[in-house]
Amino acid sequence: MKKYFLILLLFIFSSYSYSQKGKAILILKDGTQINGIGEISGFSSIITVKFKNDTLKYKTYNSKEILGIDIFEKDYKRKFMYRNIEGEKFPRILELISVGDLSLYLRLYDEGSFIKAVFNGAVSQDADFWLSIPRISYFIGKGESNNVKNFYTRGLPFSKSFKNSVKDYFNDCPELIAKLENDGFSKNNVFEVVDFYNRNCYKSTSLAKEENKN
Repeated sequence: MKKYFLILLLFIFSSYSYSQKGKAILILKDGTQINGIGEISGFSSIITVKFKNDTLKYKTYNSKEILGIDIFEKDYKRKFMYRNIEGEKFPRILELISVGDLSLYLRLYDEGSFIKAVFNGAVSQDADFWLSIPRISYFIGKGESNNVKNFYTRGLPFSKSFKNSVKDYFNDCPELIAKLENDGFSKNNVFEVVDFYNRNCYKSTSLAKEENKN
């Protein structure tokens, strides 16, 4: 029963759906920008970009045709770009959170999924509580590079902890690690971690790496 529960749990995670729609700008490979209505939807493993304007009905686009899409929420613009994730065969559409020496992205999952369960590993039809497990994956790339690497995933069973993820990825920045150990960062501070590294460590560590090559 416990094994079945774990398989069911992982299946639910892999089936998360996502949908984002609104006024948008489609960004083509040649840099052309087209105004219209955009939609990002699908399952966590297969996210599609659809777009329409005055000249066409909804058309689905992939990474061979476009760089990404900007979708507006009131006065706020959310930027989505196709990026190559280390270890994956095909580019994925990711949301760009910040641009810098190291840029931060997140992968799209539905945060509204709830799983009815009990902590002993058995599924109970009479369980009287809901366990909310939102899943978000963060990725880091250099500047505007098309290549990114997974940094930290939250909400996935048995995934690496936030603290260990920071220690592994930013082991060349002792100031950041010291701040982490003193509870200066939590799993809600992913943006702040990357920003701290960009401001305090990136240039010095990059220079050191170049000197070691020569």
